[in-house]
Amino acid sequence: MQAKLTETYITKLKHKSERYDVRDTVERGLVLRVGKKFGAKHWHTFVYRGSKRRMVRLGLFPHMSVRDARMAAIQAKANANAPWTPEHIKTVADLFEEYRKAREPKMRAWRDVQSAWDVWGEEFLGYLKLTDVSIHHGRELRNHVSKKSTELRGSAVIRYIRPMFSWAVDESLIDENPWAGLKATAIATPRDRVLTNEEWQKVWGATFKDNLGAYFRFLMLSAQRKDNVASMKWDEIQGNLWTIPAEKFKATKKESAKAHEVPLTPALMEILENQPKRGPFVFGPTGLKQLRLGSREKDRLAKKAGVDDWRLHDLRRTAATRMTENKIPRFIVERVLGHADRSVTAVYDRANYREEKRQALNELSKN
Repeated sequence: MQAKLTETYITKLKHKSERYDVRDTVERGLVLRVGKKFGAKHWHTFVYRGSKRRMVRLGLFPHMSVRDARMAAIQAKANANAPWTPEHIKTVADLFEEYRKAREPKMRAWRDVQSAWDVWGEEFLGYLKLTDVSIHHGRELRNHVSKKSTELRGSAVIRYIRPMFSWAVDESLIDENPWAGLKATAIATPRDRVLTNEEWQKVWGATFKDNLGAYFRFLMLSAQRKDNVASMKWDEIQGNLWTIPAEKFKATKKESAKAHEVPLTPALMEILENQPKRGPFVFGPTGLKQLRLGSREKDRLAKKAGVDDWRLHDLRRTAATRMTENKIPRFIVERVLGHADRSVTAVYDRANYREEKRQALNELSKN
């Protein structure tokens, strides 16, 4: 119901079996709520922050008069339209720091987010006041990265940084996501490059002429991710079994990551036995630090092998293809690769398939 609220009118209002509201016809949004039990009369008003509506409690009648309630409603609506952020979050750089504290412990791919911010985002956005950020800054950042690098990289940077603003809205740090309509349209085309048997043999032969040859050979015969092999430690090896710790293993969420067992075939054991133990890490010049590889090392090997147009990850795809061609069931190949099994059966099946994986890798070694 609605009425022109006055002290006399309000005094005559009686409580009912259910609470009810009376809307003021003078000040839009001002409401008097009459309680159902004792008939207490509270002033409220509705305000909008962006597209969201919320109710603000103003005071209790008769302690707050009609005139004061109308003035308070006007002030509440004015405050709602004013930009607000916590005192310690003034710039986008401040927001990113809060985002990092909240998300880094939970995100397996946080390294990619941090890299996108360090290389591109901080310089372009960090100095901006949080209240000044708009979708135009996102478009400019995307275009800047695309021009300096590639369109694919430009879209990737947006996809890594944009969730920060959604998170800030959920945490009530900002009212609206300024990048809500920002598109990151460039998508990587899945690669399907598989080395032929001849190319595989050429690359294998070239590894014996390279000072990182042991790493490349282990990569080819284990079918594991290049970063996991590069960061391999001696204490992860027990007998003829290599266990990649959960914190190193790729997963969308850290809590869903699990340790991955890689059976070590005689061929893999031979590579390890010939590696000098100079530090905690298996591969690398000194063994004291994780092996860091760039495109230069791979290009050097490709030149020695005389094989063009391939990446290190293509070795993993080729290894998986070779195992399948050797009649290894695809399910076992997935277990070798460490791919997640999202089927319902996986909830009940807790077998480690260690011997089946060992057989698959033995078949790969024959190539």
